[in-house]
Amino acid sequence: MGPVTEQLVLHLLAPDGSAVALDTDWRYLPDDPYAVRLDFGPRAAGASWVLSRETLLAALHGPVGEGDIRCAPLDGDCLGLVLGHGAAAVVLTVGRAELAAFLAATAEAVPLGGESERIDWDGGLAGLLSA
Repeated sequence: MGPVTEQLVLHLLAPDGSAVALDTDWRYLPDDPYAVRLDFGPRAAGASWVLSRETLLAALHGPVGEGDIRCAPLDGDCLGLVLGHGAAAVVLTVGRAELAAFLAATAEAVPLGGESERIDWDGGLAGLLSA
């Protein structure tokens, strides 16, 4: 199976309490089975983050994460994502159902627990040793 891609609308929560809708692209590559890439596009100067699929799955059920990436279910049908730390942190929300559907599609591409079978360990080691 090929990459799993989905466009989801996130809401950036501003300090004044307002929310700004952001169109984002979520991408999962079976060759990089532990990661989900979140691209914000040109409106956010092409910013992107790489998130753990396992962390996102766990966040559907409760708070998870530390450091620069923290996630937690919020009231209603939203999940909160905090990216960064301190004054530079951004708080985003995403629909839990939409994120759950994307993550279910990634599990069809690479079943949970089968990630390590998709990694080219020998090729990766050869690349490290040849550098």
